[in-house]
Amino acid sequence: MPSENHYYNLVTLNDQLFAAGFAGMRASLLARKSPAGLEIKVVVASPSNVPEGKAIKFAKKVTKHLRVSRGWSFVSASVQFMGIRELPSLGTPQQTEGTLTAWIVN
Repeated sequence: MPSENHYYNLVTLNDQLFAAGFAGMRASLLARKSPAGLEIKVVVASPSNVPEGKAIKFAKKVTKHLRVSRGWSFVSASVQFMGIRELPSLGTPQQTEGTLTAWIVN
């Protein structure tokens, strides 16, 4: 259950397929991947506001197994603050480390 005493960030990780000399191969791989496979969203919670870089690093750690199994190459990330009323149903956290807690939401 989300706590009103926490800060919540939605970290969106995207697979960025690119490599010089392999554009044709990458384009064909991209065409076969579903859009859902190119994005992972993670809610990161903490009792204090954390820097974006720390939220991204934790989200990457939590999703490493997913990204590797999907064959991701380069990851780009964005962070968006979320109010408690904006949160999706979270369920059981995927990982807790120190004061950080993460849920994969897609």
